[in-house]
Amino acid sequence: MKVKPIFLLTLLCVSVLFIACDNDDADSKLTFDKNSVEVIVNVTDTVKVSGGKSPYTATEGDDSIAEATVSSGEIVIRGLKEGQTTVTVTDADGNTRTIAVTVAEDPFEDEKDDAAIRFKWDTLEKVKGADAGTYLLSKANDKSVTFSWTSEDEEDSIIIKFMDANDKIGVESETASVRESPAVAGQMKVKVDEETTNYDLISWRVVQAAPAAEDEPDTYWIAFTANGKAGLFVAPLSE
Repeated sequence: MKVKPIFLLTLLCVSVLFIACDNDDADSKLTFDKNSVEVIVNVTDTVKVSGGKSPYTATEGDDSIAEATVSSGEIVIRGLKEGQTTVTVTDADGNTRTIAVTVAEDPFEDEKDDAAIRFKWDTLEKVKGADAGTYLLSKANDKSVTFSWTSEDEEDSIIIKFMDANDKIGVESETASVRESPAVAGQMKVKVDEETTNYDLISWRVVQAAPAAEDEPDTYWIAFTANGKAGLFVAPLSE
């Protein structure tokens, strides 16, 4: 049986129409790179938005727990106090989607009143005055940051190295921002009793940058995560 050309043309047009509608539906849907965030008080996290029609707006379910701001296609969420809430994102056409937000207290909050130069992670702990050796925090021109402790006999050492691409350390304008959202980092090398172990540094953040005394460098409290365990080091930035 022959199929009439007019029928084939009609079928083709209908197929194209359905495909176009499917594409429009896909483009109109708001999508996030993650549907939930967990942040520490005064720390930010970013959710990237795609789809829908810009500009976007963001509304907090409880603005006492978290605040949300929009920057182009990104929703920046800052924790304000411990609790759970949501952020609803709306595009220009009225399409909405919700981000679940959990805010926790900073686990290093109690450390901020102690400016002693120190390092602690897992079972390792070194405190200047109690543990002899050289403690050094430095930043190179390529924005790499290095913290190190070396024993007096130079047999044992701890070295942490990561990149500070956004200049959160050592820049005058950033010292007022006492916390920063986690960033993928570098490596930690621990040498004890002639045995060296390397760990991946998963994240780091500035917990606090203390106002420096006159003619003295700023002291930084820097939290990090390595091998699934949280740690902290405190040291002035050398020039």
